[in-house]
Amino acid sequence: MVLPNHWKAGHRKIANDAINKIKKNRTKSSSLPILPSNPLEWIEKARPIVEGRARTFLLAPFWRDIYLDNYHSKIIVGGRQIFKSTYISDILACEATSTPGIQVGYVTFNQSNLTGFSKQKLQIGTFSQNPILSQFPRNKLGNIGEISLKNGSTIYCMTDNNQYIHVEGKSLNHCILDEAQYQDLAHVEKVRQTMMATKGKLSILGLGGEFGSPYEKLWNNSDQREWVYENPNWRNLLQYDGNGLVEGNYLKDVLKGRWVPQKPENTMYHGYHIPQTIFARNSLTINDSINKYHSSPFYSIEYQKKNNSKSFITSHVNGEFYKSERRPITPEMVLSCMNPYRYLGLMNSFEIAMWKDAMQDSITVSMGVDFGSGNPSNTVISILIHWKKYDRIHLAYIDKRPSENQLDQAEYINELFRASKCDIGVGDLGYGAIQVKTIQDGGANRISGKLFPGVGSENFYGCRSISNESKPMQIHQNSVDEHGEETGRISIDKTSSIQKFIDLIGTSSQHPNGEHPRSKFLIPFSAEKEYETDWLISELCSVTRKDLNKKGLDPRVNAKKEFNHPKDSMMSIIYGLVGLEQNTKWYYISA
Repeated sequence: MVLPNHWKAGHRKIANDAINKIKKNRTKSSSLPILPSNPLEWIEKARPIVEGRARTFLLAPFWRDIYLDNYHSKIIVGGRQIFKSTYISDILACEATSTPGIQVGYVTFNQSNLTGFSKQKLQIGTFSQNPILSQFPRNKLGNIGEISLKNGSTIYCMTDNNQYIHVEGKSLNHCILDEAQYQDLAHVEKVRQTMMATKGKLSILGLGGEFGSPYEKLWNNSDQREWVYENPNWRNLLQYDGNGLVEGNYLKDVLKGRWVPQKPENTMYHGYHIPQTIFARNSLTINDSINKYHSSPFYSIEYQKKNNSKSFITSHVNGEFYKSERRPITPEMVLSCMNPYRYLGLMNSFEIAMWKDAMQDSITVSMGVDFGSGNPSNTVISILIHWKKYDRIHLAYIDKRPSENQLDQAEYINELFRASKCDIGVGDLGYGAIQVKTIQDGGANRISGKLFPGVGSENFYGCRSISNESKPMQIHQNSVDEHGEETGRISIDKTSSIQKFIDLIGTSSQHPNGEHPRSKFLIPFSAEKEYETDWLISELCSVTRKDLNKKGLDPRVNAKKEFNHPKDSMMSIIYGLVGLEQNTKWYYISA
């Protein structure tokens, strides 16, 4: 087939245009300045001025080591106005302009914060205002979500919405999470997955956050470095004049110091703690602010402490973690139930039955089962012992089951109930209607056909979670009507049940031997077998108040208390406690 001449001419033009465009881009790229990958050298050459001021580390020498730290995972926790945004924009721009063809990402918690950083800090404050860097953007700046550079590198700016869905699909060499205290860090491993091919770096930065949060868990996995000045009296050596603090070379000696890891055994993250108090530019007292720094007393640490809430000072000034109303269970609360029992391990069914035989009615053994659904939910079985004489609740057994056939699962629970000589059991009807019925009535082994007896509906109850705080628990007895037989069940108000468990975790009573008070809830935490229960710390601490938003604003926006759905392990324990209420009239709300 012979193409017409005008077709040939058209195709030739398209090909020539494409080739010329490639040549033009190559020319642009080859004419770009070559920048060093060392961040401090890059600053000196490419970004020596920020917001009209020459760059210097005289007043913040601790930042130099952080800039030079090329470790794969870093977490930086500090107060407000510690030059965090400057550091982030430096690192993003340094890596993208010094290394052709890479992708780096910035992630924050909402669109407003994203727009402010991308537009003001990155596009204007970094690229537009620096002659060398202004040569790099491929197109006119303005795209909030992406800055494409002539060297083939790209800077993405994203939010953490929908479990980091905007990060997925990228192939990042470095991802920086900003304002981490507000992000959904329970899903941070999804961010890691975007860097599996590049083996990229992850940096997490934010204020102090809530005890028990995934954010605190990440900090606890770091080596937790604190800046230590060589001279503990360094503030006495600072010089002042009529304009305030004198910034001079004398500060190199006065502010000498080093980072000291508090948990050197933790190697997952390099952790840096930067409170406002280690900055020479911040006055500690109102008097110093007025008479030495010649600035408003409002900016002194003393004034902030006098006029702000404790949680605000802890997070925004000290860069530390605090107990939040939004997150009612803290690791310390759970550990108070565990640490006194380092000599105890979980029991098996034979041991539980042995105690029941020995103690008879002096104890009540209750099983709780939460039937998990979906991924990564698990079916969790808990067995609690109520020691009536001492009024203590003992978590004797807990098992997080893998995915399995419903009938096999029901048979296993049925046998465990009988082998442990449980007095009562409660199971979730939401995802376990078939299993509950089989446990109650018995059935046949799915493979062999061998029959097994039920434990009876009077011993094992199905339970549904409802929303009715006026009736936190309702018992529906067996009944027969025109629709047939209805098996007895329990209904519990979800919010009330969770709150009662929180109260139990936080309640102590005098030890029988006269020792200091111990928690009413006993969780074995064997020194040799910590793995049996240490995972409960993060699981129990994951419960949060849905009616209080992430920033802890006015809870009156939604006056009705509401919790998110707890982990399966916590719900299984709650079902076990519900069983104790039925069998022993032990109302754990009074604990």
